[in-house]
Amino acid sequence: MDYLSLFMLALHIICAVVLVGGAIAWRFASLPGVQSLDPVARTRVENAAGMAWRPWVFAAGAGVLISGIYNFIHRPVKTPTFHILFGIKMLLALHVFAVWGIAAKPDNAKRSRQLTGVVVSGVLILIISAAFRWV
Repeated sequence: MDYLSLFMLALHIICAVVLVGGAIAWRFASLPGVQSLDPVARTRVENAAGMAWRPWVFAAGAGVLISGIYNFIHRPVKTPTFHILFGIKMLLALHVFAVWGIAAKPDNAKRSRQLTGVVVSGVLILIISAAFRWV
């Protein structure tokens, strides 16, 4: 058994779960939870959450990138269907990385909409990743 490949696959999945799960938790639990606060307190809490979350986003993004490159290079069979799905997955991943970086910035009035986009793209990426099992 190739332990490095197993580690890279696990790292890739864990980092993806951190990114997508974090977006789901922030968008559908944290943001609605602070709606009852006054606007000044809400902004302070959202900014603090964004600053606390930012290092996790960058670390998970780096983990996904490094492990993804390794996994791509070491995948034995690459069919045309695989390449199509992989290209779509990469475009969605670029969207997730870019918007995550923007959503975690302070005083972001569009944070809720941006996190919704991250959740949608992230779920699509996970579905495509599951489809790789059959291509």
